[in-house]
Amino acid sequence: MALSIKEKNGIFEVNGNLSASNSYQVRKYFEVMLEMKKQIKICLANLDSMVIRSVFEMRALILYALRRGRLINFIGEQNGKIRGAFLGAGFNPFIYENSGFQN
Repeated sequence: MALSIKEKNGIFEVNGNLSASNSYQVRKYFEVMLEMKKQIKICLANLDSMVIRSVFEMRALILYALRRGRLINFIGEQNGKIRGAFLGAGFNPFIYENSGFQN
């Protein structure tokens, strides 16, 4: 399934496949959103797949937000289709949401 991002009630819903070929563009898209908004919430609950590289792009996005004093939250941890990517990368952005991620 092709990747799409839709904003619904202030939450950016990412749907489809987050792949090595589109994860950089997705990060850049959210960097632009962070320049326009002080806080964003990204829902990964409807992703069909996610690769390890995408997890590293999410980590880079978190660091970008921190450097600019912005807040970013991820929801959708219950999506079993993407758990393997987080395990393989050794990073979980959902923990950042709850406990504060430090550089």
